[in-house]
Amino acid sequence: MPSVDLRQRSVEIRQRRRCALRQRHAGEIVVAPVSSTSRKPRLRRHATSRRVVVVVVPPVDELDLVGPLQVFNSINRLAGRTIYTIEVVTRSDQMIVDGEGGVLTFIARHHFSKVEGACDSVLVVCGLGSRSVRDSALSAWLTKMAAKVRRLGAVCVGVFLLAEAGLLNGRRATTHWRYGRELAARHPAVRVEHDPLWVKDGNIYTSAGISAGIDLALAWVEEDCGAALAHEAARELVLFLRRPGGQPQVSVSLASQASEMASIGELQIWIAEHLERRLSVEELAGRMAMSVRNFERVFTREVGTTPSQYVLQTRVEAARRLLERSDGGLKRVAASAGFGSVDVMRRAFVRLLGITPRRYRELAEASAAD
Repeated sequence: MPSVDLRQRSVEIRQRRRCALRQRHAGEIVVAPVSSTSRKPRLRRHATSRRVVVVVVPPVDELDLVGPLQVFNSINRLAGRTIYTIEVVTRSDQMIVDGEGGVLTFIARHHFSKVEGACDSVLVVCGLGSRSVRDSALSAWLTKMAAKVRRLGAVCVGVFLLAEAGLLNGRRATTHWRYGRELAARHPAVRVEHDPLWVKDGNIYTSAGISAGIDLALAWVEEDCGAALAHEAARELVLFLRRPGGQPQVSVSLASQASEMASIGELQIWIAEHLERRLSVEELAGRMAMSVRNFERVFTREVGTTPSQYVLQTRVEAARRLLERSDGGLKRVAASAGFGSVDVMRRAFVRLLGITPRRYRELAEASAAD
């Protein structure tokens, strides 16, 4: 039997070949066919590079800035040519941009008011200390750009600057979970969503904190270049999971690392690696050499959810990855994720995500085809 990795690789190759046959509309990037020995998608260009202007309001959170930039740079490297041109501009009169952590400094190209010519997207990055900046010139510039660019986005508390400019009135938006209530209190006209990693409303995108900026950048890449290249970039960045915007900010994958008990953490890793097993509470308690009652109490205390619910959430996450990254039938996906049947998987999806597996795949494929 071929390994899971080989099967997955074969599926990805077939997906890329199918993508190459689809006619993209003007300005899109097309994934060209790759040989079975190639690990990097080859692209051909139908338009000039996409210009992304990153507006920083110092001091900035270093990862909020570096994370998205690294995604775009990785895409250029994987493509073997420049798909994204990045222009970092600042609100300050000084071109040296301080990092909020006091460890890194950056150099901007020029003041935002000196941006000339057309650009594809604008991304706003600031820090906790600069989220309350009130700059009428910056607000006016962001308002003007929002009407001109294809996308305007903000990472983490950069959303406060968009809200200050009035760009989020009546719109849905998100931010780091620690600052959602503050955003709602300071800007009641904003429809704050506290859970999602990122939110799109019209051409305006907002994201939760820190690593969610990477997820937002990958979402932009998927819109521009398709899911295959976005996944390739996620793998290059050694991300465990490329997360869709609707996924909660604190996922079960992160929760699996939160336990202070090493033995519980090791068990959760074992669960993820053995989803094909029955994984009953009795079996899990036996691996921990605990009684069922004590195991359920300890696990729930350490992880924040019961063993049964944790196993279900882990299986749904595994199935989601398979639905996004393979073209295997629902029966195969259900078996690989440890569900007893397609119907059991369907009920789990509806319960946790409010959507069926089939519909989830249709939405993922539609997103890749746009």
